[in-house]
Amino acid sequence: MHEETQDIDNRPAGNTTIEARYTARQRRALRLWLRLVRTSRRIEADVSAQMQKSFGTRFVRFDVLSQLYRAPEKSLSVGDLGASLLSPSGNISSLLDRMEADGLVRRVADPNDRRRYLIRLTDRGLDQFGQMALANAQWVTGAFSAIDNETLDRLHDELGSIAAICE
Repeated sequence: MHEETQDIDNRPAGNTTIEARYTARQRRALRLWLRLVRTSRRIEADVSAQMQKSFGTRFVRFDVLSQLYRAPEKSLSVGDLGASLLSPSGNISSLLDRMEADGLVRRVADPNDRRRYLIRLTDRGLDQFGQMALANAQWVTGAFSAIDNETLDRLHDELGSIAAICE
């Protein structure tokens, strides 16, 4: 014989919900985590939409240019570049092929390992990144416009503490 299963909405009254088993600390942590994830996704979607509207490009291309700009000698291996991106890149090789065809990046032989290539930011890529970075700074600042500078600094520090625990 098989056991009868009950639909979750048809359970007898009085059964404890999963949430009722959480401690107050767990409820607070989960509530904050959900707020962080949803807010981050919303800001990323808004910035991505602005990037598309203003520059006709996806956020991931800006992300690639940004990572290369901050890298030593403005170059990274494909693996290091992929690992450093903020947004999912999908097929990074195809993305880099298109960016190279557009003159934003170029592949150069790695002087330390002849089997590898480095992705290097070009002057054209640097120029485009500069324009995009200024606009991005305005969009992100706008997303945080309701928060004073001291609170921004405190949130940055607190999130840094959380990030350190997660590493």
